[in-house]
Amino acid sequence: MFYSFLFLITLNIATISSYETKPNWSGTFNVTPLCNRDVCCCLSGEVNVKEIAYFFMTLSGKLVGQCNGLSTFFLPAIKPSTFSTKLPIVGVMNLSEDSTLVTVESPLGTHCNGRAVRKS
Repeated sequence: MFYSFLFLITLNIATISSYETKPNWSGTFNVTPLCNRDVCCCLSGEVNVKEIAYFFMTLSGKLVGQCNGLSTFFLPAIKPSTFSTKLPIVGVMNLSEDSTLVTVESPLGTHCNGRAVRKS
């Protein structure tokens, strides 16, 4: 009886955890105009997020606006296991639960926030 009860609890936990949505950070995202290029350094075009190892990813893309002569960026980062992460310089990145939308909350203010939609 005890073993049957223990088996049912284990099966229930396994079933619940298999239905949890997991973030899929990897992919190509199209940047939507949100960031003010007149006062901020903004992403433009596509942003590529690549998993380079189980715990690491890279972000790369083009820059426009007030970027002190920079036209591209490349940022290695620890791959988050959640739908939100804080990255140096970039700010807080949030991934939608269906992994199709990335939003960035810039430390420089809302006029420098970003948004990108997963490319189909």
